[in-house]
Order: sequence, then structure tokens, then C-alpha cells
Amino acid sequence: MEKIVAFIEQKKQEFAKLPLLDFLANKHIYPNQRLIFAPVLAPLAVGLSDLNKYVLRESSSTNKVQELINKYTYKENYYWHGYLEHLETFGFNQLMSYGDFRLLWGEETQKTRSLCSVLERYAWKASPIQKLVLAEALEGTATVFCEAALEVVMELQQITKKEYIYLGGGYVGLENHHILNTPEMLQVLAEIELTDAERQAALELAQNVFELFTEAMNELFGHSTTNSCNTVLQTSSISAFDRTFDRLDVCG
Repeated sequence: MEKIVAFIEQKKQEFAKLPLLDFLANKHIYPNQRLIFAPVLAPLAVGLSDLNKYVLRESSSTNKVQELINKYTYKENYYWHGYLEHLETFGFNQLMSYGDFRLLWGEETQKTRSLCSVLERYAWKASPIQKLVLAEALEGTATVFCEAALEVVMELQQITKKEYIYLGGGYVGLENHHILNTPEMLQVLAEIELTDAERQAALELAQNVFELFTEAMNELFGHSTTNSCNTVLQTSSISAFDRTFDRLDVCG
């Protein structure tokens, strides 16, 4: 398992260099513009909840690895509630328009929207070890993405004096969301011996998961650069920005 853990860490470092992560770190762009993709994440956020409840979790299992995965799914499952609260704070709790449906289910957001469906196919009837690899790859991408988004949210909270739960407070203490780093899991992993075929299958699964998320992040980056304006942050513009914040895309 050490080789698999090292491989996931390597892919995580590569993931951190994606254009969307550079975009999120660019403080010359208004914070709300850097988070313009937030509504597009809706199918992914809610889909991950279903993945945890209905695919990764097997409550009746007595397998040690599966039992730890079950704990992970219960811990992670409440975040989609925070995401919905986040959208409400942003003012997206109104009835959806035709344009909203075209955005969420259009060609522009296909990779992000379909990501969970592909993950479910990978996880369906997968072994506990494969589910563990899938879960850790998910956490690797989530940690990188949410740490970057959290930096932007903290900037935004300083300006608006509001709290944004899902992309902000809900992910404080990200180090507590890993499942491979706990003493309990490390002890279980030390007892696992994989065949060459099992190890190769696990590595391929991790590779596939990171590729899926890379495609989704690149899609979000394209959405962000297409639908946001190239406004340079000016201190004198903060009050105007605050007044227009309820419309996430200030470009109209």
C-alpha cells in the first residue's frame, strides 16, 4: 500500500498546479469572480453525497477496511447541506430559470456534471481496498481544491462581513478529513498484502480518478474565465463591489 499512497500524493501535487488553482490564487481578480463557478458545483456536491451513502458505504460489512470507509462516508456526508446554505447566502435560492438549467446541464459543464456518475461506476461492487483508494483520491482532490477556495473565501468574508459555510468554515481543519493518516487506518494498512494485479488495479483507479477531476477543474476554469470580467482589484472599488455582491457575476 505504501506505493499506492505515494502515488496518490504525487498526483495530488500535480493536481495543485492546475490553471484553476492559479486562478483562485490571483488576488488581482475580485474574490467573487474567482468563485463564479460555485453554482456549477451543485451536481457534483450533491452527487458526492449519494456516492457516499449508496455506493461507498456498506453498513452490514465486517471487513476492517470497509468499516473505516463507512465512518468516512458518515463524516463527509453532511457537507452538501453546507453547500446549499452557501448558495443561499450567495442569493441562489430562487426558482431556477431556463438559463440556470442550460448552465447546469449544458455542454459547458458536462465534465463536472457527469463526474459522479463515472465515480459510481468505478465504485460499484468494488473491493474495500479499491473503495479505499477511491476515497483517498477524492480526499486528495478535495483538500487541494478546498484549501485554495478557502483562501478566496477568507478574502471575501473580510469584504462582505458574511460567513460562507461550505467553501469557508465547513472546511476549516482539512487535515482532519484524511482517512489514510489515522493510526487506526495505518494499522489496518500494515496488515494488508496486495498481489501485483491488485496493486496495479489500485494504481489505475487512482490515476483515473485524478484524470476525471482534472478534466472537471479545467472545465470550471474555462467557465470562470469565460463568464467573469477581467477587473483588477482596486481598493477604492470595495464599496461598489460590496453593493453588487448579491449578483455573483458582476459583469452581468
